Amino acid sequence: MAAFVIMLMAGFAGAALFDAEDTAAATNTHSISGDTTVVATEGKLTFEINFYESDEYSSLSITYTAKLINAAGTTQSSAVSPSSGSLTNGVNTELTVTAPDTAGTYTLTVTYTETVNEGNAETYTDTQEIQVKAPIKLSITLENTGSLDLTDAKVYFYLDDKLIEDSKTTLTVAAGDSDTITYDYVPDGLSSGSHTFKVLPAEGSYIGIDGLGDETTFYYNVSSYDWASYLMAALFVVMLVILVYVMAKPVKNYGKPKARR
Repeated sequence: MAAFVIMLMAGFAGAALFDAEDTAAATNTHSISGDTTVVATEGKLTFEINFYESDEYSSLSITYTAKLINAAGTTQSSAVSPSSGSLTNGVNTELTVTAPDTAGTYTLTVTYTETVNEGNAETYTDTQEIQVKAPIKLSITLENTGSLDLTDAKVYFYLDDKLIEDSKTTLTVAAGDSDTITYDYVPDGLSSGSHTFKVLPAEGSYIGIDGLGDETTFYYNVSSYDWASYLMAALFVVMLVILVYVMAKPVKNYGKPKARR
């Protein structure tokens, strides 16, 4: 019985120690946050990092290092700014990530080093995956065929009939002149295949200029196999049209005796 009581007490002591260790391990939180994780090649993204120590302390030191790594594990030079520094407990710190000129999947890695009450330094790490994509250049030429100059007119690009919010462009086109406008669209979640884009005036305005509303078709992320399929389908249609034409064409009676013509 005495042995059982000792084992039971030891079990409670172990449970108390386990809970204490869990509580100690959970005294800090850290995070990376940002509005978007998709960016054009050589574009910029802004993130905020935060480290919060909730335990009581007489002294506290929090530092960090940040880097951008490609899929092969190679650190990208000068991709994060600032790449290191000190943090104030619970206060957000802004990081700017400059995307490389090569599309692909990259990882923002932030390592924190915390020293509490001049004890041993502990390290913690946060990661954030970033998709770097080559932008699609949407381009259209608009012609002012009227007799009045067009000045400071606002237009937007639409992709598959949906407004691209940040695509607002200002048009200034003299009478009888034309202007080509472009927009670099970052294909965030864009499906492979055929898509259309067009340009329309800002809501509530009218612009008398040729080209507005005209749809242009482009193909995104279409492989050589897909192109071969499209080509074969087009060839089949052409052959079908030729066959129908030949079958429907009247046959002349060449070679038959004149009496039977």
